[in-house]
Amino acid sequence: MKVLKSAERILSVFLISVMVTALFSACSDNLGENSPDKNQSGYAKDLRSSGITDPYVNPEVKFSNLISEEDQSELSKDLEKAGIKESYIKDCINYVNIYNETAPESVLKGWNTLDKVNYDPYEINDVWEQKYPDFVGVCCRMAVFTLLRDDILINNTDFEKTSMWTLAFDSNSFEMMPAKYMTDENLKAFENFYAPIPTSLSTDKEVQKKVLEQALKERGIQFKNSKLKFIGLVVHNTVDESDPFLFLDHAGVIYEKDGSVYLLEKLAFQEPYQWIEFPSEEEIIKYFESKYNLDTTGKMAKPIYMINDKLF
Repeated sequence: MKVLKSAERILSVFLISVMVTALFSACSDNLGENSPDKNQSGYAKDLRSSGITDPYVNPEVKFSNLISEEDQSELSKDLEKAGIKESYIKDCINYVNIYNETAPESVLKGWNTLDKVNYDPYEINDVWEQKYPDFVGVCCRMAVFTLLRDDILINNTDFEKTSMWTLAFDSNSFEMMPAKYMTDENLKAFENFYAPIPTSLSTDKEVQKKVLEQALKERGIQFKNSKLKFIGLVVHNTVDESDPFLFLDHAGVIYEKDGSVYLLEKLAFQEPYQWIEFPSEEEIIKYFESKYNLDTTGKMAKPIYMINDKLF
């Protein structure tokens, strides 16, 4: 009995450790050691950025944290033109405001270059828990599905599932939301779309791309919206070598306007929304590549990038 209780205590400590790490890494499953230097995002303590080796630098690229009514109104109009329901847009903007009002020190007014970002996720966590002790916030995957829940179809749900713990925080967050909007059908679709994909230990990106292509076919995944596109970063997770898998680790939505391509992303559960203007889709891929350099072990294939059903 004493051994059992001791084991339970050890397991509890382990799970708490994993949960804290997951909370701060949220939409990015970084495995490298923490860097002592500040990266492009301006803070050293962010576990998610520890693998960054080559910060994205483009003085022409600017972002908004969507603080002003003007920016929120412009984004809302853009989303409406892309065919997104008004109620879905309101759901999105509501959680933008919940975040900005809860962690005002982490967001900036107006439009700024990416090198101006400077916040400490540990300080945000302290502030956040005072107001929302049970709700960890919205992550990138949740923010995307808020808008595209009608536009991402999963036509086959009878497929092999593995490592579903990767979505534990997402599921809990939906459950604890102060203002719920997802139906049971929406939540099931979310789980089936983002469910990890069993794979091999091969570090060959082309091998993993074929696995991903096959999984998209097996699940019958279709992207209906060509105006507001899904963009995602798929990582090859080999932490448990007996259970390697591919996982959509970061996601956003993109659309074109006036010769630019706009990315809307939620950086992590307790990190801000960013609405970023880029000159091209290729530049967004460069931004992802520099920001989410996930592997320092050499045991993982390089990340795969998705724009709707196109893989890069």
